[in-house]
Amino acid sequence: MKKLISISTILLFLIGCDNTSKSNGFIKDIEGSSFQIGSQTSVDLVIELDKYWGVDYDKMRTFFVDTLKSSFEGGESFETLDGFIGQVKVGMLENVGAQNWSMDGAFSIDLDPAKGGDWVNAWFSVDATDSQPKREIVEYYFVKNGKIHEFSQSRRVIVD
Repeated sequence: MKKLISISTILLFLIGCDNTSKSNGFIKDIEGSSFQIGSQTSVDLVIELDKYWGVDYDKMRTFFVDTLKSSFEGGESFETLDGFIGQVKVGMLENVGAQNWSMDGAFSIDLDPAKGGDWVNAWFSVDATDSQPKREIVEYYFVKNGKIHEFSQSRRVIVD
């Protein structure tokens, strides 16, 4: 009887454990893709970067690879970290004063676990200024080996 109870308990335990990888979604350009939740480490990197954005450009550089590919909401795109930093500086000069940005959320996904790296999606609410309407900024960062390799940004004007 003890053997039967022991075997039954082990079988129930094994059957009850779900070891399958949790994933969903797809990416059209990656055949057979099914992405997974990415790492909190990648999200934390983007949160930390936000503390230095437009404030300390030398510190900002430490978050990126030199061959950063970037595209901004205005259509500007660059293939170097210098181009990216230059555009951030332009954006800060065009919007002098309190920016009133608020990071509203961020999450990461691993689109292709075989290649490594996470895409972090972060979004921000931005108050209206004299020169800009109230808006939402959505940014994507590709993080691999603790550095950002790609950055893209879009914007949606908020009409109250």
